[in-house]
Formats: sequence, structure tokens, C-alpha cells
Amino acid sequence: MRNGAQDRGPTAAGPDQDPARGFTDTVRDQVQGYAGKRRADAARVVSDVGDAIRDTGAGFDGLPQLKAFFDQAALGVDGLAEDIGRRSLSEMYDEVRAAARRRPALTAAAAMLAGFALYRLIQAPGIRPVPRSRALVPLDVLPTPDI
Repeated sequence: MRNGAQDRGPTAAGPDQDPARGFTDTVRDQVQGYAGKRRADAARVVSDVGDAIRDTGAGFDGLPQLKAFFDQAALGVDGLAEDIGRRSLSEMYDEVRAAARRRPALTAAAAMLAGFALYRLIQAPGIRPVPRSRALVPLDVLPTPDI
């Protein structure tokens, strides 16, 4: 007669781990593919912002200093787009973490600003009360009680 331990089949430490490893490898590949696509999308969006900045600066042909400012800003944004497309998520995380350690006050200020902006974005616009009028009403317009 067989006991329950013999009916269970191969254990987790047994040689038949390939289905579980195959599943985790598949999930990891899908997550990495998704993250890569989102990173490419983010790089494209940042590049589009750089193009918009450059287009805005093109309207200042009569003011060369202002046009140069917009061109430099667009070049900086384009460089950021290239960095996003080239680096992995862990590299970007490590760089942000190092920058936060170098300038903790700036990091705290940015976090507070982002939190306030998120609060204002999420806060539901409720019905605002109608302010009471401070206008004076002439006495002849007021209703008089019947005598």
C-alpha cells in the first residue's frame, strides 16, 4: 500500500523544475519587454518635448539670445531622451539615487512640490459655496409686513 508522500510526485527539489523555471523565465522576459517598450515610449515623449521647445524657439528669429536659449534647452532635452533610450532602468534608478544623496535639500523640495501637485490633481473639485453678497439693498425694496 502506498502512502501519501509517494503519491505526490516529484518535489520542488527534484529534477522536474523546468516547468516552474520556464514560467518564471517567460514572466521575466515579458516584464523586461514591457519595461523596454515603456522606456522607448518615454524616450519618444521626451524627444517630442525637445522638438516642441525647438519649434517654440524658432519663432524668435529677431531675438538671437532667446532663440539660442531655446535651442540649448532643446539640446538638453534631446540628450535626456537619448539617455533614457540607452540606459537600463536599474542604471537610471542608481543615478537618481546618487543625485538624491548628493543634494538632499533639493530632493526634499522636489518631493514636497510633487506631493503638493499630486494632491491638487487628485483633490476632487467640490461645490464651492456662493459668497454672500455685501451689497446694500435699498429700504424701499425690502418687503414690509402687513399691518
